[in-house]
Amino acid sequence: MDLNFKGKNIVITGGSTGIGATMVKTFLEEGANVYFCGRSQEKLDLALENLKDFSNVFAKQLDVTKEADFKAWIAEIGAVDVFVPNVSALSGSWEDSIEVDLLATVKNIEAVIPAMTNPNPAVTFIGSISATITDCTSAYASIKAALTQYVYSLSKEHAGKIRFNTIAPGSTLFPGGGWDGYRISAPTEFKAKEDAHPMGRLASPQEVANAVVFISSTRASYISGEVLHIDGGEIATARL
Repeated sequence: MDLNFKGKNIVITGGSTGIGATMVKTFLEEGANVYFCGRSQEKLDLALENLKDFSNVFAKQLDVTKEADFKAWIAEIGAVDVFVPNVSALSGSWEDSIEVDLLATVKNIEAVIPAMTNPNPAVTFIGSISATITDCTSAYASIKAALTQYVYSLSKEHAGKIRFNTIAPGSTLFPGGGWDGYRISAPTEFKAKEDAHPMGRLASPQEVANAVVFISSTRASYISGEVLHIDGGEIATARL
């Protein structure tokens, strides 16, 4: 299925590793121009090396909490067709979660909206099932829940002009990620986590990225204000 991304400009924050890096590559495979940022130049360079077969990819060393720097980056890009806010402090600290997850995401979205001048733009926020079930720190879960409601409110405010949706991944395994560290440090407990999961395994970054790319595309043009859980039934099991 052609998702009609050829020539479209996609902006992804936190795109150098994990789910973010997989989203970058998947949008590129669909023919989009992809602009992504990260705080570590070393990680950005490694990501670009892994994407050397693509010419339509552009990386920026950037701290998204620096509002002026983020606005300047968007001005450099010009028109934005799809924005994927994907940055998280992944912290139990209220201060970090508020600054990085909440305030930066809100300010980043506000900065991008005026650049969404092409037809059929979309903002796809990367949330978490933690907004629905408390399986981690209260700060992280609470901020994700607040942002999910914020994105839903934006879908009503900009209805018919910009689509806003949330992708809420469940437990996702990738090299260097939190669950990978748990797999190495506590293999018995990690195996129990997998065994208890409805699918007997955790999600892959590609499974999350596939959903992000589809819901951001014009093929999903009538989907707005939704929260799509990519969790393999994890929430359903938690509620039993």
